[in-house]
This record gives sequence, C-alpha cells and structure tokens, in this order.
Amino acid sequence: MALTAGLLTLGGVGAGLAITYGVVVSSANMSFDRESAILAEVIHEAVLLRSETNIRVPAVVESYLTSEAGVRSAQVFLDGQLLWEGGVVDGPRPLDPTGLVEGGGTRTVSGWRVVTLYDDADGVTVQVGQPLTGVRETLSPFAWLAVPLTIALALVAGALAWLGAGVALRPLRTLTAAVSGLGATGEVPSISGRDEPALLARAFRDLAARLRQQRQQEHDFLAYAAHELRTPLSALRASLDTARSRGGELGPETLERLRREAARLESMAQNLLALSRAEAEDVHFDTLELAELAATSYDRFQPLALEKGIELQLEADDAPARGDERLLSQALDNLVSNAIRATTNGTVTIRTGNDGSDAYLQVVDSGPGMPKQPRAGLGLRVVRAVAAAHGASLSLGAAGSGGSGSGGPGGAEVTLRLPRL
Repeated sequence: MALTAGLLTLGGVGAGLAITYGVVVSSANMSFDRESAILAEVIHEAVLLRSETNIRVPAVVESYLTSEAGVRSAQVFLDGQLLWEGGVVDGPRPLDPTGLVEGGGTRTVSGWRVVTLYDDADGVTVQVGQPLTGVRETLSPFAWLAVPLTIALALVAGALAWLGAGVALRPLRTLTAAVSGLGATGEVPSISGRDEPALLARAFRDLAARLRQQRQQEHDFLAYAAHELRTPLSALRASLDTARSRGGELGPETLERLRREAARLESMAQNLLALSRAEAEDVHFDTLELAELAATSYDRFQPLALEKGIELQLEADDAPARGDERLLSQALDNLVSNAIRATTNGTVTIRTGNDGSDAYLQVVDSGPGMPKQPRAGLGLRVVRAVAAAHGASLSLGAAGSGGSGSGGPGGAEVTLRLPRL
C-alpha cells in the first residue's frame, strides 16, 4: 500500500509538473507568435514601400529586433532569394526552410520560434524568429527543482501511507492472530466502532459462536445416537449369546426379540438418513397429497396400535401441498410412532386438511400430554429438521390447543403446516 501510494504520488506530481511546464512553454510561444506576427506585417509594409536599392524599416522595428528583452531575427525573401535581413544576423538562413517553401506558418526550428508571412501579390516572404534559449534558461531551474521535489513528495507520501496503513491494519492483525489461534473455546476479540475491521470482528464472533453451537449439537447428537444404538445392539448380542448357549437353536421368543431390535435399528437408520438430508437441505419438492401420506402412515401403524390395544383414527381431508414425500412421510411416521408409544389407552388421530392459506398434518393423542421441555430425541429432531427444510411451521402443545379439533382430555397435539397449493 505504501509503495502504491508513493508510486501514485510520483506519477501524479510528475504528470502535474510536466503539464505545468508544457503550459508555460505554450504560453511563451503564443506570446512570441503574436509579437512576431505584428513585426512581420510591419516589415512587409516597409518592403512594399522600398526603393530600387534599399529597404527601410521603421526605427522602432529595428529597435525591437535588437532589444535585450526580446532579441529577434527578421529576413525578407523575394522569390526565394534573401532580400533583406535585420536584428540578429547570425541566425540560420532561412529561419524556417519549410515555411519558405510552403509560404506561411508558425514552427519551432532548430531552437528558434519562427513566424512566416507570405504575400501572393508580390511574392514577398517575411520570416521573424526568436531564439528559445532565453525561455529554456528561465525554465531550467524549474526542471531541476521539479525532479527532487517530486521524489521527496513521493517518499513522504509513501511514508505517511505506510504509517497510516499500519494504524488501520492493526485491528486486522489482532483479529488475524486471534482467528489463527482460535480453538474450541477461543474468543474472537471485540473491536469497537463501525468500520470494516469492527464489522469483520463481529462477523467472526458470530461465526465462531454458530460453529461452537453446531459442534455441540453434533456432539450431543452423536452421544444420543450411540446411546440409542447401544440398546438394540446389546439386545441382539444377548439373543445371539442365548441361541449359541442352546447349540444354535433360536426359539420363537428369541426370533421375535431379534426381529424387534432389527426393526429398531432399521428405523434409526431411516431417521439418521432423513435427518442428514433435511439438515443439508437436500429436499426434492414435488406436488403431493397430504391425505395420501396420512393414509399410508395409518395402514403402516394400525397393527402396532391393535397390538397395544389403542384406537388409531384417520381424519384425512384433501390437503394438496408441495414437499419432499420421503422426508414428510418419515416425519409423520415419527409423530405417529411417538404418539402410540406415549398412549397407554385411548386414541391416536391422524388428521390432514386446510386451514386458511396452510395445509396441515396433525397427530393428536390421548396420552399424558406434551411435557414442558420435550426430550430432543432422534424422532422429534428429524421432524423439526424436515419442517425447517420445507419452510414449514411446527407447533407442539396440548390436545385442542390448535389445528382442527381436540383429542379429548389431556393428550398432546403436534401440527406441521405447509403452504397450500
């Protein structure tokens, strides 16, 4: 940054001084040209009044040609031949060969500024020139002063930019050091103000907090999954050990126990897959009918409800919506499974329908009701992740607190609402 500032200053000051030098030289040339053009016209008039052998120019012109303030040379040509010369006589002859050929113009030739005046009527060409040595001598201190001044300003600008950049980047260096050593419990330092380093520090703090929260959630989830897997795996191992102690024979009870534990493992695997897809927002939206999902779930859990001695009811009104059928089906199965497990006697009702601008899936049971702090089990976590992935709302409460009806005294009610078609 300091090098860039120094180079920019060097280029800017250099360009400014070069432009200033060019403007000064152009202004001086324009002044020379005006004066020389006037002298050329006066000399031309004197040529027209010349005698056979002599050209007499006004004394003021002669004086002006040789004055110390503006030494000039004047030459008069007739048909290309030098007819008269005045002022400085050691100048080039002609002063401007191109002007003599072309018959006019203003040019800088060999260190001279020359004005050429040509009259077609009499073939007379007048050239008046002034050497540029005086102007160059006047401007030479400017050039000698400009170079060191430009370099000095560039160095000063570079030093100031280096100091300013150091002050401005100090918070960023502090932030970089903190982020480089950021650990599981590390904190990003707070930087006051509303400039970019302060905003960046706050963004890093928020990011670190979210990462720690996510890491904690993953830790809790893995611990819970390991705990849940331990039970069916222990049961499977115990059943297999029993069968091995009996010579490899599997009785009906052992087979049934193995079947139940295998079913639990399969359900956990499906939930883990659904949770992974939902939290990764791997959702395939399609038009579906929630009533059909409810009917499928009803058929799937009817045998379990009969086995437990509770009544499973289906109240399915048409409720078209858009969503991922597999994820929504898994979420509904988890709600129905939890409701049947929580209900010892009574009913579990699966409802679908429309409520205003929403289509809803609802599971109501007559169990002990929803605790104030529901245990964040795998099934409920899957339901919440599926709802979030669909942009849906999820409400958990006592039966009759929402939805389209009451499940009777006590009980819990869970409603998943999606935008209706």
